[in-house]
Amino acid sequence: MSVAELEAHEVALEAATGGLWRDAFRRLVRNPAAILGFALVAIFIVAAAFAPLLAPYAPKEQNLLLVARGCCPGPSHKHWLGVDQLGRDVYSRILYGARFSLIIGIVSVSIGLSVGLVLGSIAGYVGGFVDTLIMRCMDVMLAIPGLLFAIGIVAILNPGLYQIMIAIGVVNVPIFARLLRGSVLAQRENDFVLAARAVGVRRPVILFSHILPNAISPVIVQGTLAMATAIIDVAGLGFLGLGPQDPATPEWGTMLTDVNDYLQSAPFLAIVPGIAIVISVLGFNLIGDGLREALDPKLRGRVGRFRERKAFWFLGRRAASRA
Repeated sequence: MSVAELEAHEVALEAATGGLWRDAFRRLVRNPAAILGFALVAIFIVAAAFAPLLAPYAPKEQNLLLVARGCCPGPSHKHWLGVDQLGRDVYSRILYGARFSLIIGIVSVSIGLSVGLVLGSIAGYVGGFVDTLIMRCMDVMLAIPGLLFAIGIVAILNPGLYQIMIAIGVVNVPIFARLLRGSVLAQRENDFVLAARAVGVRRPVILFSHILPNAISPVIVQGTLAMATAIIDVAGLGFLGLGPQDPATPEWGTMLTDVNDYLQSAPFLAIVPGIAIVISVLGFNLIGDGLREALDPKLRGRVGRFRERKAFWFLGRRAASRA
């Protein structure tokens, strides 16, 4: 193997890959776990979006004749997942429950993400007293267990869906703020930021046009993982009775609360919403792990070194065969 071949191959390895996001997308679509996560989340979204078309019955429609002989009839050809203690179709309620979990998760994560982005970027870029003040407030919030903090907020605001959204959003604020602050601190002294300062670019423009686009990757990963945590928190608060006050609301946590007295006679009433929660959370966790592997610079470097070693091994084998 000649020196010219090695130099030519090294140049090929250092060629542009098409940008960070395109390169990350290529790695993401090659990750089987991430593909499985996208498939599970797609099922979750389709169930939420097309619940009126997929559900054979209305979620609050009762048929007490089905439970006249006792609770609760199991799955049948008319009711695929059985009926609950009031004769409501469990399959239809699960489909409509996906809407509540998805909406609450998106809104709550959006609240935490938007407030956390503002606080984290200001703390990381301005520094000094502002950084200390913001971060000490975030430390106080993080010192309180997340679910306990959410319970306290809902107790102050009174139980309800909107209150749950606000509570989970507030709990997520310090997580996003600390994460973005660290990313901004890592990017603040890079050469392109120093060059922008040297030519007189205003500080807000540097922050939002130069630093944030390069510091946002960890926040995107955390956002997908926070969706999974939000779904669990919503179910937990609903199970504790802090969710929708209408017991007929088809929310997964509320459905688990309503069947406490029927766990022995009709365990499927708790198993079905539990499986729905597990599948949706698993999907978002797999997507988050896949995004982390695709966007993490350390993992990208490890993949690149592996490709380089493999290429040199192949060239060495080819040179040995020619000899």
